[in-house]
Amino acid sequence: MTTLPLSPPASISVVIPTMNRAEVLLDTLGDLNVQDFADFEVIVVDQSDTPNEAAKAIMAAFPVPARYLHVTHFRGLPEARNFGFRCATNNIVLYIDDDIRCEPNFLQAHLTAHLESGAALVAGGITEAKGDKTLPGGPGHFNRWTASSVRNFHMKDAGPCLHAPGGNFSVRRAVLEELGGFDENLTIGAALYEETEFGLRLRAAGYKCWFAPDAHLVHLAAPMGGCRVGPDIQKYMFGMGHNRAILIFRHLPAVFRPTALARMLMFGLSYSRAAKSLAPLWSAIRGMKQGRRAARAFKSETCPE
Repeated sequence: MTTLPLSPPASISVVIPTMNRAEVLLDTLGDLNVQDFADFEVIVVDQSDTPNEAAKAIMAAFPVPARYLHVTHFRGLPEARNFGFRCATNNIVLYIDDDIRCEPNFLQAHLTAHLESGAALVAGGITEAKGDKTLPGGPGHFNRWTASSVRNFHMKDAGPCLHAPGGNFSVRRAVLEELGGFDENLTIGAALYEETEFGLRLRAAGYKCWFAPDAHLVHLAAPMGGCRVGPDIQKYMFGMGHNRAILIFRHLPAVFRPTALARMLMFGLSYSRAAKSLAPLWSAIRGMKQGRRAARAFKSETCPE
């Protein structure tokens, strides 16, 4: 694949996928309304059961372009990301969760990271309100032996990374177009690893990913809505097996696949032990089989009308 030349960016489109989180979205919008940065727009892609009238009213008073889009023809995080960037007009697309808090310099920090690093993707820093956990590897590390994505986005040293946190990353719009956006096969279950898969695909295309801890926000992890699958463990395990298999068979050389598949089976066994039933394991295996087939394909939302 030929890497596109990237001109210096200047403007940002903030895309916020949301679903059934009416209240927390309002605080997120409030923080965007007091940014020091001026050349940006806000696009909310709301897949909630009913429109959020309070959010629409806040956005109508924004000093920058702001669009509230209540969509009913699809439901899924990768679909919402794709729909959002194809509605965007600026040359950086910044994705944030609907349950975050950020300082007034947040958008400027993302632009500065793009200008200074020359990266196509900037992964921002995240503090988890419920506490951060440090794992082996740097920010945005990907363990090929287990097909496990390591976050560590609370760390403080900037540098190259392999993937981004789903709730705080910015991408050059031209690169999103070139790569076809996010793979909507990863919508299944809790949409696990959809941002990891995109980061790996972006790197494979020859582009640079950069971790910028100063482009920081706090993730509240609201206990409702979003991509959660609730207490349905079998559905969760099917989605995990499916999406992890896409990573394994699309991005890993054959030498790493046996251990990565074994790791997924261990997850299935662990959940089955906790549930005292083999059903979670069989769900994981069925998901892995379907995910292997999906790894050969790519599905993306078409340009909206």
